[in-house]
Amino acid sequence: MTLRLGFFSVIRPVFKGDSQGAAQRTLQHLRALGESWGFEVFAASLAATDVETAQRVAQELKAQKLDLLLIQHTTFATGDLLAPLLHAASRVGLWALPESSGRGGASGPLPLNALCGLNMTLSFLDHPEVAKKGPVKWFYGEVDDPFFKERLEPTLAALRGLRAVETARILQIGGTAPAFYGIEELPALDSVVVERRELEDLFERVAAVPASEAQALARDWGQQETLEAPAEHLERAARIELGLRALAAEVDADALAVRCWPELPERCGAMACASLGRLGDTEIPAACEGDVMGALSMLALQGVSGQPTILMDLSDVDLQDDTVQVWHCGNAPLQWATRTNGEPNTRLTTHFNRDGVGVVRDMILRPGAATAFRLLSGGRRAVIASGAFTGPGKASFDGVRGWLGELVWNRTPLDAAAFLANVLESRIPHHFAFGSGDLTAPLSELCAWLGAVPLPARAATMNLSP
Repeated sequence: MTLRLGFFSVIRPVFKGDSQGAAQRTLQHLRALGESWGFEVFAASLAATDVETAQRVAQELKAQKLDLLLIQHTTFATGDLLAPLLHAASRVGLWALPESSGRGGASGPLPLNALCGLNMTLSFLDHPEVAKKGPVKWFYGEVDDPFFKERLEPTLAALRGLRAVETARILQIGGTAPAFYGIEELPALDSVVVERRELEDLFERVAAVPASEAQALARDWGQQETLEAPAEHLERAARIELGLRALAAEVDADALAVRCWPELPERCGAMACASLGRLGDTEIPAACEGDVMGALSMLALQGVSGQPTILMDLSDVDLQDDTVQVWHCGNAPLQWATRTNGEPNTRLTTHFNRDGVGVVRDMILRPGAATAFRLLSGGRRAVIASGAFTGPGKASFDGVRGWLGELVWNRTPLDAAAFLANVLESRIPHHFAFGSGDLTAPLSELCAWLGAVPLPARAATMNLSP
């Protein structure tokens, strides 16, 4: 996903530094960074020194549908110059160069006064003459400065996640699992499209899969993972996967939310768990039990991390070593599996709670940092929690599972008891999407751009759910 960033500089010629040269170097270096970081830079022109130019350029920028507009204070500038530019894109970053960029010394005339300009601009965003709605992110430094890159990198990840949300088309098949009231919520975001199909539509696609295609997929699949279930179960799972892919392709779905029980195993003779995991292997997040908000949360995480995501239950807690066990039936992408000599440690077996039907993936989640995320209230609130999976070595329940330690709730470290209290007393639905790595910074920024409020850590002394 290539992001589109706009760049424009504001300059007051009264300052004696090489402002034009600094702006030109910035654009050159920003484009070079974009080539390696995966974004392109649009510049209608380089800089404005007067209000008329700023107004003209603002109109040109509005037509570009930018993911982010970077307005650089190459020098100090006043609000009349900034006001039209601040409304040229829905998401804006304000940027100041250091005084050394003006090629001046550490004394003598002030070359740019850019930082003061940034300070002043941020101070008047709420003024009636400007009235800039929504968040604005600030940046400081040359393009190659570590401080600038450390602030830009999570912004780009957040914007990729935001792009995934803003263009999301989610296919819900069959509604939610029976009486799963907590996951019946739908997105309240105008940009998200939820397509609905009945289970009968899926059953028709599954039945229409040619036997040769199902058999070929089952053969290839069986060579990738250890099969400890009847071969016909794997073929049935392959048929379900192909049926799901066909239905998703018909509506151009970015993610799925599938009512995977009780009807599906009864009609198809197999569970959908491993089939859903394989969809995730190919960047189609698939939420079980018809959880649309879970699917949207997975899609956002995939955009932020650039990697497959998983949807998990909270199933156990160890108050002695401050870890919690997350678990699901067997629906995770292979990338999440613990590995030996580079190969994933998984097995395809029958469902652990339903004798005689499969296939599901049995695997321990690989060790390392991970972040839980779930959009709530239609997309106006969110859960952001991070930690680290411990990997093998501690007993756990069959299925896709992992013990998560080093628990942090929205930047607040918690012990396991407090973490459990936050989950239960906040009345959060039982599905948590997980992305690989500590994604707290980009997810927090994604929420800010989206207008979603991450739940703060609550005091663990409350024993009642309000």
